[in-house]
Amino acid sequence: MYDRVTLDDVEERDVEGIEPGLLAVGYHLRPGKMRQSVWQFDAGESNNWHRQREQEELYVVLDGTFEVTVGSDEGAKNGPGHDPDGDGADGTPETFEIARGDFLVVPPESWRQVTAREPATLLVVGAPNVKDDGVLPGES
Repeated sequence: MYDRVTLDDVEERDVEGIEPGLLAVGYHLRPGKMRQSVWQFDAGESNNWHRQREQEELYVVLDGTFEVTVGSDEGAKNGPGHDPDGDGADGTPETFEIARGDFLVVPPESWRQVTAREPATLLVVGAPNVKDDGVLPGES
C-alpha cells in the first residue's frame, strides 16, 4: 500500500568519485517509477558535471544554499566557464543560486552541477527509475 522511511534511519553511503554523502532513501522505499536520493554536502563540495540519458531530475533544497550551473547543449559538455568564442550562444552554462525551499527541474539532456555554498542537503528525484543514468563528459 505504501512505504515510509525517516532520514534518521537511512545510513549514509560513500559513492566513489563523488564528494557529497548519499542517503539512499530509494533503496529503502523501492519505488517503481522514480529514483530518489538525499545528498549531504559540506561547504564547497560539488557533484560531478554531468547530464542524464533518460531521467528528468527534480532538485529540492532541504537545507542550505547551492550554486547551480546548467548548460543545455553540446557546447556545455566541457563544463562551467567554457565558451570558446566568448559569445555565450553556444550552450555556455548559466550559473544561479538555489536555497532552502527552492525546487528546480532539469531535463535529461542538460548538463548540470551543484556546489554547496555552506553545509547543505539536497533531495534529488529522477524519473523514470533508471539505474546509473548519469553521463560524464567524454562518455556517450
